[in-house]
Amino acid sequence: MRLLTYTLCFAVAAYLSAALALYLMQDRLLLPSTPDTAHLHTVIGSGNHIDAWKAQGEYAGYVVTPTEREPRGTFIVYHGNEESAETKLPLAQVFVRAGYRVVIVEYPGHGKRRGERTMKAAVVASRDALSAVLSQWRGPVYLVGESLGAGMASQVVKGDESVIAGVVLITPWDSLAAVAAEKYPIFPIRWLLHDSFDSIAAVSGYDGPLIIVGSRRDELIPVAHARRFANEHDHTRLMLLPNADHDGWFDAMTQEDWGRILEWLNAA
Repeated sequence: MRLLTYTLCFAVAAYLSAALALYLMQDRLLLPSTPDTAHLHTVIGSGNHIDAWKAQGEYAGYVVTPTEREPRGTFIVYHGNEESAETKLPLAQVFVRAGYRVVIVEYPGHGKRRGERTMKAAVVASRDALSAVLSQWRGPVYLVGESLGAGMASQVVKGDESVIAGVVLITPWDSLAAVAAEKYPIFPIRWLLHDSFDSIAAVSGYDGPLIIVGSRRDELIPVAHARRFANEHDHTRLMLLPNADHDGWFDAMTQEDWGRILEWLNAA
């Protein structure tokens, strides 16, 4: 009986310790270390103008501008976790070729940007990027986010619906709480999260073009979350990539797929 009591106490203590660790370390779990920054011209061609983009005088990402024409507007790109702004330069090329300026946002504590690596800091930086773009340039503004970045883009939409011309969310969660609950089913995850990051709720007031791109073989954020997101929003176009996983979506996209997205955004 005593052994059973000790075993039960140990199990309860271990469970509570694990729950406390999840609560205290969630920023570290969601925002792990980023890859080494790459030389710019190893990830994108030299046909466009690439500049460091600054916020309050400090590095905050990149701005890529077409060299042969005046930009038609601006795409703001938010990257996923375990990435840096440099990793989204090939994605920027898609929109630059269509005639748009692209701002790639770097989160504090990622890549070359100084600051505290937290979800709260990433959201603030993401929202500040929209404000800076609106104050600096004219023309329509579109948001593009991948994975974690799709969560950031969704939060940026909330409260700024009227100034955003279109949104593209790639391999998104419907809510962080829903995904985390699947990963840690034995924990009361909705109570432990600092913020549920409910993307469906964040974009609920947005009636502009909203495009969700899901990967059918996604095991990190299963495609069911993208489907649910699309089903919960009346103005959504859903594109499903049949042979892509979470990280392979970009290679799976065709020129026709990008053309369709630009048409859906009224940005072709």
